[in-house]
Amino acid sequence: KPYHRNKRTVTLQIFNVRNALERCKLHFANFQKETKQTDKGRYEMKLTYFSDDETEVLIRILSFGPMVRVSGPQSFIDIIIERLKNQKGCELV
Repeated sequence: KPYHRNKRTVTLQIFNVRNALERCKLHFANFQKETKQTDKGRYEMKLTYFSDDETEVLIRILSFGPMVRVSGPQSFIDIIIERLKNQKGCELV
């Protein structure tokens, strides 16, 4: 039986500030994606990745700060919230 990898999709809202759209396309060049403009200066990117790559995708998304927002699925949003809570808990005083 061949090794089966689970595919997952995350939906990103990109605010095209400081060339965020082009940087997202470059950052996620090795992933399957669909991008469409939703408003002036706003884009939606559906990014498909293998479950093995989830941590890498998460780190890359977080690197964009407020220029990229995850709009779904809720399970991925929950992972981001947990990750950010853990980082905040590790702050040096």
